[in-house]
Amino acid sequence: MEQNKTGKYFKYAIGEIVLVVIGILIALSINNWNEKRRDLNKEQIYLKELRTSLITDSLEIKRILKFNEGKILIVQEFLSIFNSEMNNQQRSNIINKNATGFTLYEMFNPKQTTWNNLLSSESLSIITNKNLRNLLMDYYSFNYNAGVQERIKIINRKVVDENFPEFVTYEYALQRLGFETEFPLMKELKIHLNRVLLSDLYGMTFLINMQNEFLLETSTQIKAVLQLIDKNLN
Repeated sequence: MEQNKTGKYFKYAIGEIVLVVIGILIALSINNWNEKRRDLNKEQIYLKELRTSLITDSLEIKRILKFNEGKILIVQEFLSIFNSEMNNQQRSNIINKNATGFTLYEMFNPKQTTWNNLLSSESLSIITNKNLRNLLMDYYSFNYNAGVQERIKIINRKVVDENFPEFVTYEYALQRLGFETEFPLMKELKIHLNRVLLSDLYGMTFLINMQNEFLLETSTQIKAVLQLIDKNLN
């Protein structure tokens, strides 16, 4: 009798242990399911925000390409001052007309807010598609302030800093300041003989075209990332 009771208690205890283990496993399974669901929802939120940022970047590239069209026209008009058939009054008119637009240049930089938030929260791993994750890393880790865009900035500032003071004449100062100066008369200017300026202007046109090529390549890169994002959005 005692042995039967002991056997029954033992079986009962084993049964309870099994039920507890099953309960723990179910709880863990539910917890893992909830975590995966939270990560999936989080991924969808980030993907939607990244998609919005990339579309904004794409529109910004189009704007800069349009700006560069106008900038090249300005540079080409500046190049016309080297025409020997022009007089200095005509050259001065071209410079004054385009001076403000010439000083401007554009550099593309992607919107990084969502990406930075993703990195700071150490949530990069929630992007489940490895190929998409790598494309995003390539896009956002690139140094957009170097290369051709840095050279655009340098040559633009060089031309403005070195040459614009030479464009100021006696007549220009009198008109703007209202008093006489000892600046050279307009007829005395030798702008059209400045070979360094001519070279820099050609170089600027070349660099703007290079930047356009870079921007078009970046636009293609954005399209590839957007296609993958769209495939991974529910």
